[in-house]
Amino acid sequence: MWVPSGRRALRRRGRDATGEVAEAAVRRLRAEGAAVRAVNALRQRRRVADQAGLTAAQRAANLRGAIEVRAPVAGRRVVLVDDVVTTGASLSEAARALRAAGAELVGAATVAMTPRRRP
Repeated sequence: MWVPSGRRALRRRGRDATGEVAEAAVRRLRAEGAAVRAVNALRQRRRVADQAGLTAAQRAANLRGAIEVRAPVAGRRVVLVDDVVTTGASLSEAARALRAAGAELVGAATVAMTPRRRP
């Protein structure tokens, strides 16, 4: 499962890059014999502000309650995929939604992370 992008961002990009990363990882894991699959189970339930320029606290507040589960996940062991981790707010909100729906979150995988700014 992967952290969803907003509809506007998907239209602007013309694709779901994070979903593509998750699907590529699944193909690789299956080639190695793992019984895994990518599930598009999350979506943004409301518009959120652009995260660029927001502090960690502002990002968390912006995303609070913004992601919902749209597929059955109760009892499933889940690895959450995201493209870039900045503050972790997106991963945290997606994890909250999955746990609330009964999924067992066993980890997260990301492509990159931004360095933390030090005052």
